[in-house]
Amino acid sequence: MNNTEIGILSLIKSAVTGEKESIPADFDWKSAVEISVKHHTAVLLYYGAYNSGIEIPAPYSAALDKYALNSVQYEAKQKYEAEMVYKAFNDGEIDYLPLKGAVMKKYYPQPEMRYMCDIDMLIKQEQYPDIKAIMESLGFEFVVESNHEYVWKRKYLHIELHKYLIPSYNKDYYEYYGTGWKLAQKKSQSEYELGREDFLIYIFTHLAKHYRDSGVGIKNFADIWIYKRAEKNLDEEYINNELTKLQLCEFYKNSMELLDVWFEGRKSNDMTDFMTKWIFSSGAYGTVENNNLSTALKETKAFKDSGHRQADLYFRKVFLPLEKMKKRYTVLEKAPYLLPVMWAVRIFDVVLFRRKSISENNKRLRELTDENINNYEKALNYVGLDFNFKE
Repeated sequence: MNNTEIGILSLIKSAVTGEKESIPADFDWKSAVEISVKHHTAVLLYYGAYNSGIEIPAPYSAALDKYALNSVQYEAKQKYEAEMVYKAFNDGEIDYLPLKGAVMKKYYPQPEMRYMCDIDMLIKQEQYPDIKAIMESLGFEFVVESNHEYVWKRKYLHIELHKYLIPSYNKDYYEYYGTGWKLAQKKSQSEYELGREDFLIYIFTHLAKHYRDSGVGIKNFADIWIYKRAEKNLDEEYINNELTKLQLCEFYKNSMELLDVWFEGRKSNDMTDFMTKWIFSSGAYGTVENNNLSTALKETKAFKDSGHRQADLYFRKVFLPLEKMKKRYTVLEKAPYLLPVMWAVRIFDVVLFRRKSISENNKRLRELTDENINNYEKALNYVGLDFNFKE
């Protein structure tokens, strides 16, 4: 780890624990703020500096002050709209199970410390007609239906209503979870929750899914550390048994070592340095390059030579599925049978008006060499991950 990375992690630790931490003398505030914004951890940087009595130099102090203030305001607005939805679901006897950030916020000293761009919750698909009516009555606007969720938005809140916990195209993890309702425990009225161990396993599986698909940020790993600090005496035997079924035990072991290096003073090693570099370079949502490589790696299960693989990737970039096409061509909302026609329109649109996009896509596809794809696979295998898809 370099000194800027060490300093960022020290300030995150201070934000969470309230204890004073130090940062290296050559700590680069400019890079630290840029990295933290990219990873949605800038508020943690702000609180960590405050708790540690560290003066943030101008102009970064003004930028972080503004970021923190906006986060407090945004959190209050999100909370209001989320509670409105929870109440409506309870009143309408709609079963729901909050997920990810909506749960993790309560484990942070201040809720605005845990950035959340949307609220995720698991629903029962058979109740969706009633849910749709409720969302419309609350003033939410439908955005899109994807493989595993219905997305709605209002002024300050996006809500992702999950059909199941893990997308079905993540075949190995989906096989374990199914819809996810088998793990649900009733909390109150219509609200459900995952058990303590199952929630940890779920957020770790979600982290692993993103790590191997395109990359994952500091925030998701901090969630694991913060959750385990708060939830004492977890049944580790159960956790390891379930992670074995998910083929995530080795990655879990390496991730726990990483968190000990980041936040508990453990000496780093080649593995933790490798993971730190991967995570810091990923940003909150990974990179396009990693996403292309992971997609190509999955394609090797169907096509063994790069020519067929690249042809398939070209095809899928041109002939987008219906749900993605609806975002670009709204006529498909009312007339989905026009999809073949709109594919032709899309081809002309791209050729005539998006030549730069074509050039960039071609460059990315040229990078999908067998060597690069194999190196991506080796990088995943090194930390204990793979695509364990049964064909």
